[in-house]
Amino acid sequence: MTSLGRTVLQMRITLYRRQFKGGQAVVKAVFGLLGLVFAVVACVLSARSGDSQVLVGGTASLGLTLIGLSWVLFPVLSGISDDNIQPRHFQMLSVEPARLARALLGTSAFGMVVPLTAIATASIPIYAVSRSLAALPVALVAWPATVVLFVSLSRVVTVAMSQLLKSRRSREFALLAFGAVFGSLYFLQFPITQNFPRVLSGEVTWPLTLAHSIPFSWGITGVDAALDGNWLLAIGAVAGLLLLDGVVVWSWQRLVLRLFEGRVSASYGASRKQVEAEGRNGDTGWRASRIGAVVMRELSLWRGDMRRRSQLLSVLIFAVLGGVGPLVTDSIPFSAAWGAWIVIFMAMGAGSNLYGLDGGSMWHLVMIPQALRDDVRGRQLAWLIVAAPFAIVPTAVVRVFGDLGLDRLAIPISVTLSMLGVSAGLIVMVSVRAAYPVPEPTKAFSLNTRGSFNGGSFALVLLSMVVLGLSVVPALLLALLLPVPSRICPFPRPWPSGGWGCGGVRGWPSTRWSVTPTRSCTR
Repeated sequence: MTSLGRTVLQMRITLYRRQFKGGQAVVKAVFGLLGLVFAVVACVLSARSGDSQVLVGGTASLGLTLIGLSWVLFPVLSGISDDNIQPRHFQMLSVEPARLARALLGTSAFGMVVPLTAIATASIPIYAVSRSLAALPVALVAWPATVVLFVSLSRVVTVAMSQLLKSRRSREFALLAFGAVFGSLYFLQFPITQNFPRVLSGEVTWPLTLAHSIPFSWGITGVDAALDGNWLLAIGAVAGLLLLDGVVVWSWQRLVLRLFEGRVSASYGASRKQVEAEGRNGDTGWRASRIGAVVMRELSLWRGDMRRRSQLLSVLIFAVLGGVGPLVTDSIPFSAAWGAWIVIFMAMGAGSNLYGLDGGSMWHLVMIPQALRDDVRGRQLAWLIVAAPFAIVPTAVVRVFGDLGLDRLAIPISVTLSMLGVSAGLIVMVSVRAAYPVPEPTKAFSLNTRGSFNGGSFALVLLSMVVLGLSVVPALLLALLLPVPSRICPFPRPWPSGGWGCGGVRGWPSTRWSVTPTRSCTR
């Protein structure tokens, strides 16, 4: 290893040690344990010599495809990555770009995710050994080549998008594109899961055949070809995998070189004149009040801040699936017919870091304690304006175009109103007590929205989801105990709905609890 490689590796080790503390260490340990269990299960399933070759090889291919998609899509959609050093960190140093690219990619294996991936992809040689030792040489070449493809492709996609998506329109297009891809993949799992027994029985084989054609599973494809005696196809699959590795690694080097040559344009937000020209400085009517000013400011941020809009991606996906999915298939487990509860869960998570998204401007508010109450109330109202359509529209769509119609309509109304009221209080409480910084789109990956998301933030968000789930139980029970459908009023009354009354009352203590620590910052 060169001196540059040793330096980069030492930097990775130092950063990893600092990150592996406190709540972050707990989160990493939990996810590491779950990843190890998944990897061991993948290896065990690939060693089933008693089942048919088509079934075992197909399921192994599906597992490798799932791992590959996770490597590519998870950093893109969540902003969370195991790679803690980016090429831009070295842009001001006099280092050779080609050597830096090799050092960054070579040392990126340090950590927890890459070894777990190597264990999971060990299903390729295990599958070969369980069938015939003659296919082992093919598997031994395909095993590391598959790991290199996963890691290098993830790095290339992350850096490429951070360089290419500089304009607001390009980031919006990428956000919609990835949302459509992720939503389609997520929707596809339900009919596959529903028909999985038929796949296991060998009655349906097209999903397994499709998995063999994806580059992530070409290692299994080569092993299967070797087991069938088709050595030309086996060598071709492995050679194609190695060629693809070479192309991806070359692309990585070119992207790093492009960054150092200054061919990556900077991204700039809207100027003050542009903001005023678009009419965002409304200063008349209710918007001139203190709460109204906060509401308008928050709505403009939800509309214009790419970091906030990217957090609404999961809300949009589940809103579409909860409203349209049940009209297509019966296998959707979170139909909005009885309330878009999963959408509100996602919306609460999207709004659980409002003050962290403010960045340095948060201190301007902290230094004015008289404005805290109005700021909290305005943020709650703005969140309700943004989140309510995502919860109401899918419920209306699945009710209007589905088979339920007005049957016990008070149930989705009461559940939706109650959850929105409780969530309005929880988002402020979590935003204050578990705020974490979020990087600017010009300084990191354009769709990165997590920043220094730590164990404390993660635990408090999960606890809030539990509280939100428990808070809706009384309203749900009251709605379920309503009389026969013919006597149900289409609009909920205060006592059975648990909506603005029950949800709003539950939201007030959370609001007061969140304002208290914020005020203490000014003392």
